[in-house]
Amino acid sequence: MINYRIILSFLGSTMILLSTVMLIPLMYAFITVSRGSAEFLASMTITMLSGLLIKNLTKNHSTNMTIKDMFLFTSLLWITIVVFAAIPIHLIMRTDLLSSCIETAAAVSTSGNTVIGNVDLIPGSILIWRSILQYLGGIGFIAVGIAILPNLNVGGMKLFSTESSKESTDKVMPKSKTLASGMVLTYLGLTALAYIVYYLLGMSSFDAFNHALTSLSTGGMSTHQSSMNYFPDTIHWAVIIFMFLGALPFPLVFLAVHGHIKELFKDDQVKGFIAIIVVVSLVTAASLVFSEDYSIADAVRISLFNTVSVISTTGYSLEDYSNYNDFITMLFFFLIPIGACSSSTSGGLKIFRLQIGFILFKRQIKQLMHPAAIFPQKYNSQPVNDVIIRSIITFFCAYFIVVFFSSLLLCLSGFGMLDALSATMACMSNLGIGLGPNVGPNGDFSILTNWQKIILCFDMITGRLEVLTILICFHPGFWKV
Repeated sequence: MINYRIILSFLGSTMILLSTVMLIPLMYAFITVSRGSAEFLASMTITMLSGLLIKNLTKNHSTNMTIKDMFLFTSLLWITIVVFAAIPIHLIMRTDLLSSCIETAAAVSTSGNTVIGNVDLIPGSILIWRSILQYLGGIGFIAVGIAILPNLNVGGMKLFSTESSKESTDKVMPKSKTLASGMVLTYLGLTALAYIVYYLLGMSSFDAFNHALTSLSTGGMSTHQSSMNYFPDTIHWAVIIFMFLGALPFPLVFLAVHGHIKELFKDDQVKGFIAIIVVVSLVTAASLVFSEDYSIADAVRISLFNTVSVISTTGYSLEDYSNYNDFITMLFFFLIPIGACSSSTSGGLKIFRLQIGFILFKRQIKQLMHPAAIFPQKYNSQPVNDVIIRSIITFFCAYFIVVFFSSLLLCLSGFGMLDALSATMACMSNLGIGLGPNVGPNGDFSILTNWQKIILCFDMITGRLEVLTILICFHPGFWKV
């Protein structure tokens, strides 16, 4: 039986925490005498009172959550944040409530697309609020991946134990509580470092703060309509580094910061991630030089930036790669759903799932040639058991079923095939930008109909929560006592 009281109590606590975070854009608007102070005060009051009311009504509850409770709480957690975080956007920007919720869903899911329109016309308080939501979405996903998603046998620390060589990491990996607090401190420390680097390279304090939040969280929302094209080349290189760091497994980043850097670069997932970046960047750069007449320096910078931006699911735009030749367009189309590393802030299918899938493919080929032979399957020197195999196959099936039906519905609503498929995969992977004039790097979602916004909003939240966490709530058996 689902314990609604404990779920609502935790949601009430979430609202209270969210309302306190609203103090940051409220203080910015007040100090700079800009739009938003009254609206954020009203939003903070509504959110705080709602949270306190729910906490008061559910104060007598058990302290234990079942698996069903955790799944429902996780799904409702993101929805609750999306709805209440949308209130200041609705009040300040005068957008309809649905569009405001889509904007916050894109932020919290770290997808990074926008329905507001010209970013240069958005008040600073809203820009800061979007960046904060992306930052919270990034660290929140890491927390959910450690505490809740392992119960589905996908993502999180349960699969991290498969992804990492247990023999080596067990010797240096701290206990779960220490690891969790350590990763939060690492996340905060890297954010502070990103701010300092961006500021020293020429960003304003405002831009440096926002982009420090949105690059490490692999969110991708910028403070300028032209995104990274607004900044000089030197800043592009710095952003590449912090997007890359945000896409790495944070437990291993934590170890690297504490002197165990070898554990990071000996991981099969990290090696595969780096290999994809190098190969795609070099191939794209060569194509830009020989087919598009770019200089070698510009080709390397632009190709590396776009490759890291897409595979890390950050979504910063630096030129519209869908305007290049068909080869590059197709290359990035297949790059969209891949994603980066598990236990990172990135979305997508994740590198380790593709690597294990390839291991199973090779084993099946060998099995066809030698039916009586036994071929052990290992990843990072650890055996891949049937539970992991089933969870990965289930995830792939669920992911592409959602992509298929979402793309189909978007086509029925008037989208072209490329727009529909790339937009769906981009939202499911939390990249936010697809291909084409409407949903590509130079487009935005402000022209979409309400029906199209709802479909893509569902995709963003579903993709952020590793698909199955949401879909399990639609199963009739989930609600049975």
